[in-house]
Amino acid sequence: MGSSLNTSPLCTLAPSPLTLALQVSWPTPLISKTLSSQDYLQLWTDIFCLFQGHIENVPLLKQQYGLNKTANEVSIVIEAYRTLRDRGPYPADQVVRDLNGKFAFILYDSASKTTFLAADADGSVPFFWGTDSEGYLILSDDAEIVKKGCGKSFAPFPKGCFFSTSGGLRSFEHPLNELKPVPRVDSSGQVCWCNFQGGC
Repeated sequence: MGSSLNTSPLCTLAPSPLTLALQVSWPTPLISKTLSSQDYLQLWTDIFCLFQGHIENVPLLKQQYGLNKTANEVSIVIEAYRTLRDRGPYPADQVVRDLNGKFAFILYDSASKTTFLAADADGSVPFFWGTDSEGYLILSDDAEIVKKGCGKSFAPFPKGCFFSTSGGLRSFEHPLNELKPVPRVDSSGQVCWCNFQGGC
């Protein structure tokens, strides 16, 4: 991806093996509080997490996951994922449903080669995805980046959903219901992206 496309605080490419591209411009208008780089990006041993937004129930989650007082939203997401991965059976939908707030995140576990993505139920943080011509997953909060990189596979990431490489796309409110892509057609009859239905 050329440098002209890398203008977003939340941008990543995820081929196999994983390649990440990130450009952060501070402060970002998408977040209402002053953030340090730790609020966006954290690498914890073998887990990389890129988070945007805020979680409202941080004190409760710190207690639930046994985290110290200095833990931030990114630490909580990583620990929630580690609980899911290591201490199961704790369903993925419950992990995401426990996060109250306005957020989108991208988590990559290099040990298990797993990608885990989620967006809040209201879709409060802009989050888009698609695949490029080589089959790489493109994720960003900037629709233009994904449109340029993905063409017709561009779509908003579904509200209230999570995606994992092991389980696919699921609604965290109705995780047992299969989500099916429904193509959207523009005014000229071209398929431009898909909505997902069936999660509720």
